[in-house]
Amino acid sequence: MLFLVLFSTFVLVLFQPWILTSSQSSPIIFELELPDFHLPPSSAREITIPSSNVNQVLVHILKPAADNIDYGEIKTSINGQASAIIAEVVNGLRGKIVKLNLKLRPGFEFVNGSNTVEVWAQTRRGRSYYSSFVIKTATGNWNPDFTYHVVQGTDAANELPPEVILFEPQGPIQLRQGAGNSLVEVSGRATSDRKIVRVSVDGKDVQFKTAPTVSMRQLVRTESVTRDVNFETTTSVSQNTTEITVEAEDESGTRTQVLVPVLERGSSAIVPIRKKFALIIGISRYKNTLRGIPNLDFADLDARSIYQLLQRPETGGFAPENMMLLDNEKATLARIREALTSFVSRASEDDLLLIFFAGHGAPDPFAPQNLYLVAYDTDVSSMPETGLAMPDLRSYIDHNVRSKRLVLLLDACHSAGFSNEGTRDVANNLANLYLEKLLYQDEGRAIISSSDINEPSRESRQWGNGHGVFSYYLMDGLKGNADTNHDRLVSVGELFRYVRQKVRMATDKKQNPRLLVGNNEQLTLAVAPLH
Repeated sequence: MLFLVLFSTFVLVLFQPWILTSSQSSPIIFELELPDFHLPPSSAREITIPSSNVNQVLVHILKPAADNIDYGEIKTSINGQASAIIAEVVNGLRGKIVKLNLKLRPGFEFVNGSNTVEVWAQTRRGRSYYSSFVIKTATGNWNPDFTYHVVQGTDAANELPPEVILFEPQGPIQLRQGAGNSLVEVSGRATSDRKIVRVSVDGKDVQFKTAPTVSMRQLVRTESVTRDVNFETTTSVSQNTTEITVEAEDESGTRTQVLVPVLERGSSAIVPIRKKFALIIGISRYKNTLRGIPNLDFADLDARSIYQLLQRPETGGFAPENMMLLDNEKATLARIREALTSFVSRASEDDLLLIFFAGHGAPDPFAPQNLYLVAYDTDVSSMPETGLAMPDLRSYIDHNVRSKRLVLLLDACHSAGFSNEGTRDVANNLANLYLEKLLYQDEGRAIISSSDINEPSRESRQWGNGHGVFSYYLMDGLKGNADTNHDRLVSVGELFRYVRQKVRMATDKKQNPRLLVGNNEQLTLAVAPLH
């Protein structure tokens, strides 16, 4: 069962409530503390830690608000999952403390990359408070397709390990059935606070050249110098090879090993597709800009470009009569709802349905835990009535989509030049997290989001003379450049890995697409041209 959801171009970057309700700073109600790393309580909405090895998280509810909040009126979640089962609330000198013991029950452990902690509290008089914290690990750029091992050097237990980013291969190495020995290109970058002294592939040292220095955000040290080196070589693999090992070592003796699996590629069953349908939505111009919704530069152009690209035989072959384009003033909430009701239901069980949305997404500024897609005529002062709530999107898809092959392209937020710097109470961007949790199903749905939690999705003229970076490389991959195994077919897995690598490198690792693919790894989306 193929129910594919590719989250590519939707806009939810800074997740910024666009209305300032007061010229004065709001009092701090919540702070987060991470005892494992000896970090003091902090109200910062984003915190970076060395690794995901976290045993306990402390959430502080501060006085005087805490004095009017009963224990039972405090709720927390970790990575979108209610965490009452691992929580204990106690009194502290500064208020109340929620102790979250992550290792008490399975399913609450932090992951490499971005993690979220959310807290809700209500006073005896009914006033509600909410806050979200994003905790990023220094190992966040690790590729989920690979296995990593870190061996700390002597007297370097608190040092960040070298980071190894592979440009090639981007995912598991796939060998054709019956193939003999094959040469595989291995290239990438090794980064460390200390000097990189050695890079090896399958135990053989590789020559490298110094790459431009890239500054890294540090947890404690403020004047350390980052060392970057690039490397490139080839290694031989055979049918008996199960993995290749790439290792980087810094001058402290700390080593990071990356284990890349080698798989035999079997023949994939081709599921016949009767017809292809596409709903394309892109909004750059908004009706209520004077009320705080900023226009975007290229979201509408992204949508029109995708609309045209998908009609080309080799990159989709969608018939124009089976496509609907809603851009700018055409993308009202009413028309989006209608399209998600009547148009999407035209695709039968054996048809392919693709939905593309490029535009803003934001929380309700009066209830930031409630997330919405922003239509052309959305009013931020009445989001529940004028925005498309995330649960509503789930309902439309569940009740109106009959196709077993759904491709949903959303680009989580063109930054459009606005920033949350200096605005302490701006809500974190958790939209991608909740969209994935709402829509993902193990048996069919695959989700690609354009950026990780709390990351902007950038747009600029430097990409195709005006595109979102994710949309630009998405289209570039569909044109055949994502065909990494050279079988002239661009699969979901290949497209995502190509886009992820290109976007990360183009944004200096500040934007990191996410994927939940289910069993749709080998689903073909495009055909690469002959050269």
